[in-house]
Amino acid sequence: MALTVVPAVGPVLERVLDDTFPLWHEGLTREKYGRYWAAQLKTPWSAAHLDRVALQDGPHTVSSAKRYDLAFLIDGRIRRVLGIGAVFTAPAYRGRGAATELLTRLMERAEAEGYEFAALFSAIAPAFYEQLDFVPVPLTERRLEVDQKGGGPPAVLVRSGDDRDLPAIAEMSAARAAGARLSVARGEDYIKFGVARQRLLAGLGPPGLREVEFLVTEEGHQAVAYLLCVAHLGRWTIEDAGDRDPSGARLGAMLQVMLSRHPGEAVPEIRGWFPHGLIPPQVRVASATPTREVLMIRPLKDRMLPLPPLSAEEVTFWHGDRF
Repeated sequence: MALTVVPAVGPVLERVLDDTFPLWHEGLTREKYGRYWAAQLKTPWSAAHLDRVALQDGPHTVSSAKRYDLAFLIDGRIRRVLGIGAVFTAPAYRGRGAATELLTRLMERAEAEGYEFAALFSAIAPAFYEQLDFVPVPLTERRLEVDQKGGGPPAVLVRSGDDRDLPAIAEMSAARAAGARLSVARGEDYIKFGVARQRLLAGLGPPGLREVEFLVTEEGHQAVAYLLCVAHLGRWTIEDAGDRDPSGARLGAMLQVMLSRHPGEAVPEIRGWFPHGLIPPQVRVASATPTREVLMIRPLKDRMLPLPPLSAEEVTFWHGDRF
């Protein structure tokens, strides 16, 4: 029977969620795993930029993936990018080229619709995707140690972030990205989606398993630094952050304030995909290693990448940008 690519909705979606739940449940129950996906689609950004598709063999779901409509800033130019996430093939169909077939069809359609690049994250050895002309983009995860001086927390106004802060956050994000050769073009709705996704995951999970902090520091009633952090199993992961001050001093002060809220507790491990040049003066990099998930990219119409090989220092890509 001929293979077809269809939207993953209704019974097809339920089969996809059943198949992928054991691998990507993130501590959720199966019922809440489905609710998590449905809730993400209700945000303004994802309603227009995210869906799920499946490769069908008649009534049988062979393979599936998430599909993102993204914009990357590459060497100063905005490029439309097909983001591919959560690629999964049913066990009975593995080894038959199902994932390759699905990816090929998605890229062919994207090229016809005007996308210039395709990108994905690989949790497996990248050799499989290199066969499809994907090229690894180097990313670095840093483990951070924050200076905790005596005398109490720094005198910095820190409050919870909200929608009124999104324009200033988008401006800070764009300023940081302007110095990179590859980054995500991050508008207000995209940033809001990133915050909502983390809050949804924490809210649907078991009580206390995850805690999300979305904080800003303001001056003159305007956000001048921000931080999106997830606490999970004794580790803080910086999902997104920024500072109008190029040194990142306000961001470092925010981390000091967060740590001061938990006196006497064990200092958490703090990790993040901090871009080159944004290490606050109050922070020391204890270690820097390649990320476990490998970002890969390839052109669609033009088979030659319009840039030479990238170094990790030339890429700005936050942990919260993963797809």
